[in-house]
Amino acid sequence: MFGVGPEELVLVLIVALLVLGPERLPRMARDVGRVVGELRRTSDEFRAEFLNADKYLEKPASAPAAVSSPAVPATTPGDPNESAFDREMREARERLAASREKPAT
Repeated sequence: MFGVGPEELVLVLIVALLVLGPERLPRMARDVGRVVGELRRTSDEFRAEFLNADKYLEKPASAPAAVSSPAVPATTPGDPNESAFDREMREARERLAASREKPAT
């Protein structure tokens, strides 16, 4: 855990006990535990949202090559120095914009 061994951890706990006192140390530990739990939940939610973001986009009923309507603007070739991640993000933004332009059925 961050390169802290058991001896250092015991030393930190003793110093915390001396500084905070036996009355405030349990309350402080509870508050720290609550904050760490909230941060962990927020991190897990953010990670899940990020990994499942493509599921929120509407899937086309047919293959993209079979679409004959010009509802989706033709993609222009990107910058030759564009990375694969940048290209995927650009294409995702274009799909999202196209799905927003589509009327609700």
